[in-house]
Amino acid sequence: MFRRSRDPLRKALETLYHVRLLRNKIDMLYNRVSERRGVLFEKLTDLESKGEKYLAKRYAEEIAKLDKLLARLAAVQLILEKIDLALQYAINMREFSGLASEINNLVKDMSKIPELNIPDLNLVFIELQASARELSEASEANNIVDINYSIPEGSDVKRILEEAREVMKKKLENELTV
Repeated sequence: MFRRSRDPLRKALETLYHVRLLRNKIDMLYNRVSERRGVLFEKLTDLESKGEKYLAKRYAEEIAKLDKLLARLAAVQLILEKIDLALQYAINMREFSGLASEINNLVKDMSKIPELNIPDLNLVFIELQASARELSEASEANNIVDINYSIPEGSDVKRILEEAREVMKKKLENELTV
């Protein structure tokens, strides 16, 4: 009965909000894991100085796992920063048609990353997926550009999104080979 307006600018702003919210959550998780790594490293050095080799080895293994998780979280942060830049460009230039579908595809690919299944991140990521899908649908429905001058192709934005896609591919390839 009542239909929401399909304004691509509004949807782009919502998507940008969800990207930044997810980046903030990942940043908080990154800091917590980093603090935990520091505590474990201190315990590791204490155990090594006391001669407890078995426990020190177990702590070293746990630290290695946390280092791997930190590297994965940093890669996700990089991808989200690149999506943020692309959305900012689209909002400033009011050019949503091509970028919206690219961002939607990139967010779909991000769903394969296991770190985004962490309960704290998963809820925000689901909202980001829905927002990106709505942005893509709104930009397809409103192919009319609101401003009255033609903007040249955003090659920088396309390059940024390609870099994000490459990071995603490398991340997924590493996940599948491990």
